[in-house]
Amino acid sequence: MMRPLLATLVLATATTAAAAPAPASGDLAVRSVEVRPSDPVVGPSGSVRLVVDVVARGADRVSVVLEPGRAPSGGDEPGEEPGKEPEPGVTPSPPSGDAVPVPSASPNPVVPPGAALPATVPLPGLGGLASAAMPRVMGASRNGRPVRRISSGEWETWRFLPDKPLSRWYPNGPWTVTATAVNAQGERAVARAEFNLRRATEIEGLKVVRDGDDVRVTGTLLRVDPVGKVDYRPFAGQRVRIQFRPAGSSHWKTVGEAVTRRDGWFSARVRADGEGAWRAEYPGTSRYAADASPRREV
Repeated sequence: MMRPLLATLVLATATTAAAAPAPASGDLAVRSVEVRPSDPVVGPSGSVRLVVDVVARGADRVSVVLEPGRAPSGGDEPGEEPGKEPEPGVTPSPPSGDAVPVPSASPNPVVPPGAALPATVPLPGLGGLASAAMPRVMGASRNGRPVRRISSGEWETWRFLPDKPLSRWYPNGPWTVTATAVNAQGERAVARAEFNLRRATEIEGLKVVRDGDDVRVTGTLLRVDPVGKVDYRPFAGQRVRIQFRPAGSSHWKTVGEAVTRRDGWFSARVRADGEGAWRAEYPGTSRYAADASPRREV
């Protein structure tokens, strides 16, 4: 079962591209970049729309770009997570349209005409897919004014809602949000934040059978099919936690674990400790979401 996470979180404290002393009041600076939902999960169908808030001061223009890969450590562009190989056979199906900022819902907002900034880039680090261009997910301002701009003292919040929602056809794993603020003198401040786009997982068919002083727990772990031919496929080689909650308690305790086989099936035999509820939990990774099975009373 898919459980999208809709928490709001400031992902990173924004910094300028080069280390510098704290700016004086009124100087160009980006304080924070915030993405909601902070931990998006995509299923076999549907999509997730993101909202990006950039808090800056001294800026005449602000733009944001979302790209797959981690924030650069020394270069200029995000790239694939080091040591991670992409899943083979994934064919991206880019959604149509260009991203634009969202209109303001704040009192007396400044709402000039908006415009999109189209751009296409090859997918970084995807081997044979390097020639397949995918649009960046972008938000932009025009004529020096955002479509939503909320002032709070010297700091302003620039809000963007890219119209390209993220789906299973986009690369899962780390993504980087790059916000660029520019003032009237052409000076730039750049800040980045990261989030993980995860594909859903599901534990199905959980069975709990008491055998003397032991309990045998079995089930199957599935993940959104990385190839896209079906909704879900077995998820092999993953550790699944076996958890027990004694009758009258609200706390789940991990009492064992199992590793899924090639067909996603797992089995664990653990010591029974009185009556209560049992479940299996998959903790998730940076690329796949966590899931917990329905509980079984024994």
